[in-house]
Amino acid sequence: MPDSEHAVLFIHGICSSPVFFTDFYAHVPEDWSIRSVLIEGHGATTKDFSHSSMDEWRQQIDDVVDEMAKQHRSILIVGHSMGTLFAIEQSVRRPDKIKALFLLAVPLKARPHVKAACQSIRTALDLPSGDDPAVEAAKRLYSIEPDRKVWHYFGFIPRYYELLHVMQETRARVPDVEVPCFVFQSRQDEIVSEKSYDMLAENPKIQLHWLEHSDHKYHPPKDKAFLLQRFDALCQAIT
Repeated sequence: MPDSEHAVLFIHGICSSPVFFTDFYAHVPEDWSIRSVLIEGHGATTKDFSHSSMDEWRQQIDDVVDEMAKQHRSILIVGHSMGTLFAIEQSVRRPDKIKALFLLAVPLKARPHVKAACQSIRTALDLPSGDDPAVEAAKRLYSIEPDRKVWHYFGFIPRYYELLHVMQETRARVPDVEVPCFVFQSRQDEIVSEKSYDMLAENPKIQLHWLEHSDHKYHPPKDKAFLLQRFDALCQAIT
């Protein structure tokens, strides 16, 4: 609804997709607008992803937020992983319109883990999940067409290098966050370091929570129910 007073913007992570937020959509108040972005280079081939860039992604989010700002009085941004970095940037850039942030797995500092590497290989090459719910979740969210030509993934390296740079930028930006910000870090995260939690805690305006049983992409039922409950409460508070 372009003329609604409130709107929510969902921003996914790198190589992921809006599918990550499927369970959230039904919890958005009926009189709110919903915008879920598919970031440039995603939802296509390894070649398309390799030929995109962080500059394009950030400009895309700028444009979407500016467009929404013309239509709505307030915007709530829900972000996952890389999407949280864009959300923090937008809250500093447009505090006049961004009223709150709801962030999952904020990657201010990475923690490489063999589990993440194995999960990525199984996902990118479309190998069997082995009935592992975390791998199944990763494969469901992955938005790049699986490609068995491994050398095609060399083009991903610059994109991840750019992501590391934005992570560094965001660490410096955390003290500037003034809007209500609710962060949910996963205790079993195989990608994000627990040091990210400590960095976020330096800003008293950021409310932090641990999801004890979740990893980077997979939230078991108990943690998912908690997330949706807190999301409901935030929407009600904004309304």
